[in-house]
Amino acid sequence: MNYQSYFATDTVVEACVAGAGDFGTGVIGQSLEMKALSVRVVVDVDAGRAHQALRRAGVAESLIRECHDRESALQAWHEGYFIATGEHRVALALPFDILVEATGIPEVGARLAHEAIQAGKHVGIATKETESVIGPWLTWQARERGLVFTPLDGDQPSLLIGLISWARTLGFEIIAAGKSSEYDFIRHHDSETVTSNHRTHEATGIADCWPLDAHEVSTTLAGRAEATRSIVSVSVPDLCEMTNVANATGLMPDRPELHAPVLRIPEVPSVLDTREEGGILQESGRLEVFSCLRFDDEVSFAGGVFVVIRCDESKGWSLLRDKGHVMGRNGKSAMVYLPRHLLGWEAPISLLDAVLHGMPSGGGDATAPHLDLVARATRDLPAGHRFEMSGHHRVIDGLRPEMLPAQPIDDGGRAPFYLLPDAVLARPIAAGEPIPFDALEIAADTMLLRLRREQDRHFFTTCSTGVTA
Repeated sequence: MNYQSYFATDTVVEACVAGAGDFGTGVIGQSLEMKALSVRVVVDVDAGRAHQALRRAGVAESLIRECHDRESALQAWHEGYFIATGEHRVALALPFDILVEATGIPEVGARLAHEAIQAGKHVGIATKETESVIGPWLTWQARERGLVFTPLDGDQPSLLIGLISWARTLGFEIIAAGKSSEYDFIRHHDSETVTSNHRTHEATGIADCWPLDAHEVSTTLAGRAEATRSIVSVSVPDLCEMTNVANATGLMPDRPELHAPVLRIPEVPSVLDTREEGGILQESGRLEVFSCLRFDDEVSFAGGVFVVIRCDESKGWSLLRDKGHVMGRNGKSAMVYLPRHLLGWEAPISLLDAVLHGMPSGGGDATAPHLDLVARATRDLPAGHRFEMSGHHRVIDGLRPEMLPAQPIDDGGRAPFYLLPDAVLARPIAAGEPIPFDALEIAADTMLLRLRREQDRHFFTTCSTGVTA
């Protein structure tokens, strides 16, 4: 596709960024290099943080105004200034086209996305946590108003949805689709240590399971899992992203917690194939995440996305093997992949498509609550236990994240993962039990909870998507 032709326009798309972190700052900075996109409004918890995001992105100090009310913001807008504010309602009163929701906070994401849609704005969301709980409802709300709610290129879900749609358009059978985990597992030659996310770990036995034995795949994968057990591989955010992809595409995981194998890049189409073809999947059409194992002088796959497609030798797949494409060892599968995601730098593609063409980078009309990201207790939890989320990987002690069929949260339904932080158990939960919503005491009737109940009433009462409880 010729992007310059596709986006040829004299129109300038006006965007507002909510969240002054790396993703939002990347969007701002890239817009300064573009003719078709302008980002002149930034909102964060306080105007000073929004101001600093504009400065970090390269906006001159003399062009920035901090605004705390609608009147001053509108005046600054009409005078051509960049606007920094700590009040989201001040931002929403301005005449921009699309909100970039990049706060990373599930409740804030729910509130901002909902209010932006109510105010007649398109929404591009980078807060995958919000999307995992209420993405189908926000998609439907936007569509009913002639708007677009969409994930953004630059994050893996949008890029993977694009790759899946590419394969489906061409008529390929998709055996597996997914991403690699965020950080490669990097081995130094002749060593038994593995470095991941700048930390080096002992990996005793990794040399013994480095080659993939065609007849003992499960043994090799078990050996690698044991050698790298001290490294976080698949995390809560990985399952969150796959939940969003499932709800956009209808593809399902092979198991609720994924297989999460440790693989070298050439092995992916061999291992992520069906069992009858020597792989590990029960059947075709599965979502998966793997950890990329490589030497330090080999190419990275950190955070990349892929599809494994079925090969038909009558169409000359051997020609592609000869050109170095990644194919399964039996010649019946091949991997097509994008070994990168560029965060806010490439998100403008989705912003332009939403505003200029009314097209989402996500599932659009096909989006439905197929899966929920939920949690299963890994030990007995007493009444009164409070769930606390911690760390970059959004861990909740005593719980294991899983992707299970979506169902209404009331009347015995499971609690979505991102409704759990700060909730208290009203009754004991046994090890191995999924956490039901009706076992929780939640202090506040949050926007995230309210919109989730609206989603449940719409999709599970009207059966408008065919989804059943």
